[in-house]
Amino acid sequence: MKDLDLARSAQRLSVPIVAVAVALIIGGVLIAISGRSPFDAIGAIGQAAFSCTPKFCNFGTVLTTAAPLIMTTLGAVMVLRAGLFSIGQEGQYAVGGLAAVAIGYMVPMPSGLHWIVALLGGAVAGALIGIVPALFRVFLGANELIVSIIVNSMVGLLMSYLVNYPMRDAGGSASFTPQIDVTARLPVFDTTTKVGMNIVLALVFVVLTYIYMSRSTWGYEQRMAGEAPVFARYSGMRTRTAVIRAAALGGALAGIGGGIQVLGMNYRVIDGFMDGTGFNGLTAAILGGTTVIGGAIAAFVFASISIGAINGLQILMGIPREIGSVILALMIVLVAVQTPLAHRLELWLSKRRGAREMQQRLAEPPGDVGLAEAESPADDDPDPTPSPAWLGTRPEEGER
Repeated sequence: MKDLDLARSAQRLSVPIVAVAVALIIGGVLIAISGRSPFDAIGAIGQAAFSCTPKFCNFGTVLTTAAPLIMTTLGAVMVLRAGLFSIGQEGQYAVGGLAAVAIGYMVPMPSGLHWIVALLGGAVAGALIGIVPALFRVFLGANELIVSIIVNSMVGLLMSYLVNYPMRDAGGSASFTPQIDVTARLPVFDTTTKVGMNIVLALVFVVLTYIYMSRSTWGYEQRMAGEAPVFARYSGMRTRTAVIRAAALGGALAGIGGGIQVLGMNYRVIDGFMDGTGFNGLTAAILGGTTVIGGAIAAFVFASISIGAINGLQILMGIPREIGSVILALMIVLVAVQTPLAHRLELWLSKRRGAREMQQRLAEPPGDVGLAEAESPADDDPDPTPSPAWLGTRPEEGER
């Protein structure tokens, strides 16, 4: 059993690693076609993503970008492991940020409590949006993918209305909300990159989500509801409740991600706040094999390549940053196709091994095979039954 678990873990780990490596190779080829050195481009991405100077630390920008992305990734992992293919993380992220900014500038509170209440408001708003596709699927049998797409569109329109009319900053020429109070801002360690409590909160939620999914009864029910629903039902698990609970918790995590973005980075919501962080979180979750740790690592890689593509490829080398987006898209495609390809390869290898063993058996002399089959039972049986010949020569009772 341990060997089987190790083999499954190795397969889950090897698929994204191979996908990242192949995507980087293909991205290098595209950069070479544009007339630039791929090695210089990789060096520029690394320098732009991980270097630090006394004036500015690029790695801090990566962490600031990764914090909300990790939260939306955790939300996507939560629902995908429960068998709910909802892509509503973008809408949940948006309403979470909107609720956080509303509490941040409308409700005065003391420092230290304000940002906590604002994040809780974002979590509640994200959870309320997140359970909508689950309710439609569980009670009406509707496709959660279509429902989540519609919910995202509705949230986008609602946000545009609120930011342009009721919540619009009166003194601004563009469409954005007023800034949150200083007491609602997350503490920062570096004012230039705004890295601080945002990444700490994201890492804390990674640990909490991992413990919940792997060590709690509710997490086990949710995983069984997605991986073995028939077993879960016959075992007495409440699969409907587990799916709805997973949707609510996933929405809450994505909503906190929106709150972290507002309270720790933007300090307000602008028209166009839905910038794809929710969809990128879904992508990172798939890239990480729908696991908590793998998804968090994939989100960090995603943020690193995005910052490296913007600051390294585009600014330093003049290469369009879309190359970085192409590399990320290739990773997703390769992860999507590698699992079925690996399954087909294993099936093909099994057929070849079976055909080879059959040819070896047919190539053996028939007499040896018959003799071996005739002798093998007597040699192997520790308590042989009387043979028909022995029964025929057994003396009668009167001859003794």
